[in-house]
Amino acid sequence: MTNIGIIGTGIFGTALALTATRAGNNVLCWDRNSEVVASIKNKHLNTTHLPNIPLPENIDATNNIKDIFDFADIILLVVSAQATRQVLQNIKPFIKPSTIIVFCAKGIEMESGKMLSEIAADIIPDTTIAVLSGPGFAVDIAECKLASVTIACAEEGIAQNLTKILGTKYFRPYSTKDIISPQIGGSVKNVIAIASGIVEGAHLGDGARAALITRGLAEMVRLSKSLGGNLTTLMGMCGLGDLVLTGNCPQSRNFSLGYEIGSCGNAAQVLQKNTRTVEGIYTAKAVLNLAQKLNVDMPICHAVCQILFENLSINKAMEELMSRPYKEEGF
Repeated sequence: MTNIGIIGTGIFGTALALTATRAGNNVLCWDRNSEVVASIKNKHLNTTHLPNIPLPENIDATNNIKDIFDFADIILLVVSAQATRQVLQNIKPFIKPSTIIVFCAKGIEMESGKMLSEIAADIIPDTTIAVLSGPGFAVDIAECKLASVTIACAEEGIAQNLTKILGTKYFRPYSTKDIISPQIGGSVKNVIAIASGIVEGAHLGDGARAALITRGLAEMVRLSKSLGGNLTTLMGMCGLGDLVLTGNCPQSRNFSLGYEIGSCGNAAQVLQKNTRTVEGIYTAKAVLNLAQKLNVDMPICHAVCQILFENLSINKAMEELMSRPYKEEGF
């Protein structure tokens, strides 16, 4: 039995807390929302995010983030990509030499264009970090529906150990030392999912959506390889698997946002009314800026940025994508 700390007890954080306890571990959660903490402690429910799923007694909660590091050496960091830098700065004084931080968010920091592992290198360079990424909606995971993910760590044996600690008959992790691909896969798939939703909402056809997802995978691979990622990793859960799920399912916030844009044809109108955290909105610019810096061709991500932020019409975007020079098949 291992003690696991969870920082950020939203829907996904709570789902991971449940997964960790089902694997036989004790869990302590931290959240900035005192109502969430009180609900977990006193009612054994996260009434704010997962009100219908009881939490076992070996899931506890605290308002004091230092308690997490006194309790556990394995910390699942389940805050948004855009909040990660600030959270790392906050927790830096409490990190021990034995601490392992597992990043569970998907995205690239908008202002710097850095992956989460690069932010960690800036702030906590001596800390062991890992990445958990892959297909699976939080509610499905919480309800014991089957899911598989990728756990990555550059240090020998760490990812394999984490798969044993977190794996259950419902939740199957695969391990890799390639820490780049899961981060790029988890970031780019959100942008492609917005594009896929646009295609669906605009009724451009199933064939168009299949083609877009396939070429989106090619963009993901090119960007990852330029940073040292491995093609084989991206053909697994953290790349192809996550893209298949997020790019095809209305349960995905990124897909559903794209669907709304495709349906009404006006991205500005949809973005103005949107109140959800849709990571692909923030990631789109960061991905494109990174691609341009590395001279990586990513026309679909470029089109998504233009639709979201430059008032490019959907018809014009599709015309430009379909009129690109012909090329041989492949990445």
